[in-house]
Amino acid sequence: MIKNDHYDLIIIGGGPAGLATATGASGAGLKKILLLERHQRLGGILNQCIHLGFGLRYYKEELTGTEYAARYLKTFRQTGTEVRTGSFVHRLTPQKEVTFVCPEGEFTVSGENIVLATGCRERTREMLTIAGTRPSGIFTAGLAQEMVNIHGIVPGMSVVVIGSGDIGLIMARRMTLEGAKVHAVLEILDHLSGLIRNKIQCLDDFGIPLYLQHETLEIMGKNRVEGIRYRDNATGKEHDLPCDTVLFSVGLIPERDLLIGAGIEPGNGFHVVGNADYVHDLVDWVTKDGEKLGRSLGNGLPGKAK
Repeated sequence: MIKNDHYDLIIIGGGPAGLATATGASGAGLKKILLLERHQRLGGILNQCIHLGFGLRYYKEELTGTEYAARYLKTFRQTGTEVRTGSFVHRLTPQKEVTFVCPEGEFTVSGENIVLATGCRERTREMLTIAGTRPSGIFTAGLAQEMVNIHGIVPGMSVVVIGSGDIGLIMARRMTLEGAKVHAVLEILDHLSGLIRNKIQCLDDFGIPLYLQHETLEIMGKNRVEGIRYRDNATGKEHDLPCDTVLFSVGLIPERDLLIGAGIEPGNGFHVVGNADYVHDLVDWVTKDGEKLGRSLGNGLPGKAK
């Protein structure tokens, strides 16, 4: 059951930003901290990131995402923060009340400060103007990553990645390692969206082509994806490319729906941190931002409001 009705700090989200905020606040003296996480495990997106590239700035060594999460959780658990996993927050009020549901029922608590550490969500095919039907075989790159790395399900064996965001580059490599044929990564812009290191390690090292200034026009197939039609915008020529799976990696959107739905602006006790604030390129910066915000709240300062 919930220990208190009122807290010094309530954190929504148990990923790296939420864990870091709790750690910073506890270190600065806050005692009554509640962290709410909708999944059963803390760690957020790090739990499905089995590739290297994490921790170089924070820990001064290269870790996988899962290793980074495990190491930071050891620090977090020393804070004594009250944690509720399997808890889905569905309502905020300007009076700093938080309502959530969990297996034990529905609860409403309040806090001196509320921190939104809800991360970001992926843009989907529906957010783009791509013609075609709605066959199976269309996924966001992050969903495909969860399917493969956590559930052991390979979404397809003949793949095209649309968009050159980092998750898409990483999944191009991951799908190749799972035995799939990744035909290409198509990017509508004239430059790479993700990190150069990911292009080198995930595409170049595996012979996966990156086509810049290539626009996806149509997804073909009735029951299952059968291919895509795309245009080389530099030449105007159109081409068909057979495949059975399309992964979208076309950007991330900070997840602020709880604030937006309640008509609440950050400030006056409401704070946004991590990728819910803006999309960071490294989890190390998310951790440092969260700890900084937590310390400012623990020290009675206004904290970060955007």
